[in-house]
Amino acid sequence: MKLFVDTSAWYALNDRDDQYREQALEKYQRLKAQRVELVTSDYIFDESLTLINTRIGHRPAVAFGEALLKSAYAQLVTLTAEDCMAAFALFKKYADKNLSFTDCTSFTLMKRLKLKTAFTFDRHFEQVGFEIW
Repeated sequence: MKLFVDTSAWYALNDRDDQYREQALEKYQRLKAQRVELVTSDYIFDESLTLINTRIGHRPAVAFGEALLKSAYAQLVTLTAEDCMAAFALFKKYADKNLSFTDCTSFTLMKRLKLKTAFTFDRHFEQVGFEIW
């Protein structure tokens, strides 16, 4: 099984004061025990590094980046030009949902990889038809 991981989950795993910290740690441990393959995107990597750097600090951001890049457990997928075009089409389509462009890139990548479920605390995933794990 593969599961998409969003910024909100990566951030909660890295910020001891995040409201979702305990849930994130518990879920992450279950995923590791079940050997679920994690998938994330270059856009999520960028957004997560930036958020961790801004809110927690540079050292934790670097530690997160190094761990993710070296992980045999998480796959970092780069979006294609076609993915970006499809994401922009979604961004335009869902004007009423206040989605970020990065959200739309995640939805596009999940669709391309045939992933139905995301490890996230962002309800936008449910709003467009994905399951939240």
